Amino acid sequence: MTRVELQYELTKPLGDEEYERLSRLLSVYGVMGFQLKQDLSGMTVEYDATRLDPDGVDRVLHRSGLPAKRIP
Repeated sequence: MTRVELQYELTKPLGDEEYERLSRLLSVYGVMGFQLKQDLSGMTVEYDATRLDPDGVDRVLHRSGLPAKRIP
């Protein structure tokens, strides 16, 4: 297992629905965790690189309906 972190900015404030979607994010195979920035402007997603690649993590967040854009 290879743990990798990606940084994302949140493109809009999170509402109740987005927080619910975040809680389900951990049930996605390969996603190991996430951490919101203290000011809620972004987040870090930790994933298993043997299961997902950066584009796969982007797709997971997009399909989840989370307003996140990867920071290069």
